[in-house]
Amino acid sequence: MAAPALGAQEAVPPRTHTVVKGDNLWDLSQKYLGNAFLWPEIYRLNRDIIEDPHWIFPGEVLRLPGESTPQVSQLPSGAVPPAPSQPAAPTPSPVNPADATVFTKIQPPVVAGATDAFGTVNAIVRPTVRAGEMLAAPFVDREGGPRGYGRILKSGDIAGVAEASDRYLFQGYDRIFIVPPVGQVAPEGERYLAYSLGPIIEGQGQIMIPTGIIEVTRAARADTAAVAKVVKAFRELSSADRLIPIDTAGASNTMRPVRVTERGPRTEIRWVYGEPVLPSYQNYIVLATSAREGVRMGDEFVIYLPPAKPEEGRVSDPDILIAKAQVVRSTPYGVTAVVLGQEQPAIKEGMSARVVARMP
Repeated sequence: MAAPALGAQEAVPPRTHTVVKGDNLWDLSQKYLGNAFLWPEIYRLNRDIIEDPHWIFPGEVLRLPGESTPQVSQLPSGAVPPAPSQPAAPTPSPVNPADATVFTKIQPPVVAGATDAFGTVNAIVRPTVRAGEMLAAPFVDREGGPRGYGRILKSGDIAGVAEASDRYLFQGYDRIFIVPPVGQVAPEGERYLAYSLGPIIEGQGQIMIPTGIIEVTRAARADTAAVAKVVKAFRELSSADRLIPIDTAGASNTMRPVRVTERGPRTEIRWVYGEPVLPSYQNYIVLATSAREGVRMGDEFVIYLPPAKPEEGRVSDPDILIAKAQVVRSTPYGVTAVVLGQEQPAIKEGMSARVVARMP
């Protein structure tokens, strides 16, 4: 008997994924695409289902990138090829806000108009800035970063190969030994933000780049380091990373920014996270303004290209709108905003920006 064709033995990539409690686009991208940073690919395929990429809900059926249906020639003899999949709609069953899944579950998600198990309408609205969005955002601090920071010492796992227990890089769910920030008792369950030092922005300060969130599993004892686990990795953590207490103050604010009528003062983009990759939707930028100028979390900016000086006798061109961004971090040293929408493909350092809406 002839052996079946090799193609018949090959696994067909999954076409869809049904969201369960605890899922998020970051982890699904790592699972199905092999790279967590490719999560926008899943989002783009499911814009009819996902209103906001930070919020996906149990029961939603998400389409996945890649070949979804095997070729007929790859099927065993006599097999009938599957019918093409139809775009899936969100589950019609009531959604419990407590079951929503997000990138970082520091803050319980809330949904406007959601219903509970008894069909009661929930009037809670989503916060203007999500806690996970804020925690993952780079921010500007003094050169050298915050004082009194804690440290990651080494891996707390026993490795199967030599020297791996002292490895330099850590990922999600790794166990580590830490020294908590100065003055912190670090009780079991306490969470800290891990960060690395980024570039120095002349005249402003230094960029702090969050790398993940760690949670204490055993408090420090006399002359003994605390034990913690990595509960969220924004990027690879290392033993050079520092630790500070998590502060999500302001992330629960549900008020919306109010459009300003006057033309706000001009500022500019000083740094773009992730260059040289062309920044787009959900990328972070740092602006040459700060909390000292009254900029608050939730304020909205427009990025634009101002017109060139017109020739004598000619009217001036209007501003060319590039993108819209919302402030997710505001410190005395600088402002970090996340891109909410984009009109033009280029967002670069030095581009102009101005406030178009302020938090009340």
